[in-house]
Amino acid sequence: MKILENLLQQISTITQKNNELLDATGGRFNMFRICGVNHYENTHSAIIAELLNPNGSHSLKSAFLQAFLSLINKDFIPPTFNPSTAIIYTEYTTDNGRIDILIEDNQKNALIIENKIYATDQHEQLKRYNQYAQNKYKAHNIYYLTLFGDKASLQSSEGVSYLPISYSDTIIKWLDQCIALSARIPTVRETLIQYSNHLKTLTNQDMNTKNQEEIVKTLGDFNDLKAVQSIFLNYTKVFDYLAQKHFNPKMEEFAKRNNLEYHYEKVEDKNYDSYIRFYLTNPKWEGKIEISFDFEEGSYYYGVCNNPEKYKLSPENKAILHQRLEEKGIPIEETQWYPFYENIDNLTVEVWETDIVKNDTFFESCKQRVEILLAALNNLEL
Repeated sequence: MKILENLLQQISTITQKNNELLDATGGRFNMFRICGVNHYENTHSAIIAELLNPNGSHSLKSAFLQAFLSLINKDFIPPTFNPSTAIIYTEYTTDNGRIDILIEDNQKNALIIENKIYATDQHEQLKRYNQYAQNKYKAHNIYYLTLFGDKASLQSSEGVSYLPISYSDTIIKWLDQCIALSARIPTVRETLIQYSNHLKTLTNQDMNTKNQEEIVKTLGDFNDLKAVQSIFLNYTKVFDYLAQKHFNPKMEEFAKRNNLEYHYEKVEDKNYDSYIRFYLTNPKWEGKIEISFDFEEGSYYYGVCNNPEKYKLSPENKAILHQRLEEKGIPIEETQWYPFYENIDNLTVEVWETDIVKNDTFFESCKQRVEILLAALNNLEL
């Protein structure tokens, strides 16, 4: 046990050194993170589409699109596709659904990019897009873009030829090429660097290469690969242990004082680094309305919602909630899932240890928001 503790201490020291380097060099400053871009698929689609667009504001014509295609398996590019004539659409509406990114050329070829970060596949989604493209274009290909290159669900893609691509590999490699191509255009280059760094954070690749190599060497020199694997496989269980030990008792006590029922759920999902949900319900809401906190990597969503239906608050009632939060100086941003969103540091075990175990900052933040929402709900017709 002592040997394992020493190993973990070494890893902790290297991680701390990497954090100090980020602080010293301004490596944490990133406008994409500040603006909460991480969970907005439409925003990522807009950024990618603008870069792919030969008529985009980057002024490099089809160079970025050609760089992207250089990373794609040639079997998934129409033979006569002409990048210089490409026209790019985002959120392209068809009778078969709305396509995230559609690329057409003057040879009646098309490239379709379905962008999935946290959302799940819609019913027969790729099948519908494939049917649309077969009826309209001479040739087409579909790319299924996720954080880590996951495949589409069978119900969405059965019988469809498509190529899984990833932010963690394909897009980051592509951005590296784009950064080199824009070397003489500082505004474009620096924006691309920030976006690339943001994606590296989302895909857990933001550690300095030298520090990363040092961690690999430290773990390798431990000469027990099974032990290293065991540490990795038990990460989510450690996270869950800290949540139940330090956060839940406080929230349960708070809920009891306010005549609420408190529920905690740990979600095991490979698309999330850390993902938990807290629910607060009241019998008088008849099980339809709940105050929810959903925590994903780097952000959390909180507000009033219906489960499993979408929340049914009227525009007037949502405006009341917004007003109360604005009065308290709490950031507000409308999202697909919940009325309110706020960006925080990555919700990792380290954050649980510092913010929850040691100083209650995170608990007090959650409690404050619940109290404001409760006050608003008392004035609403549910």
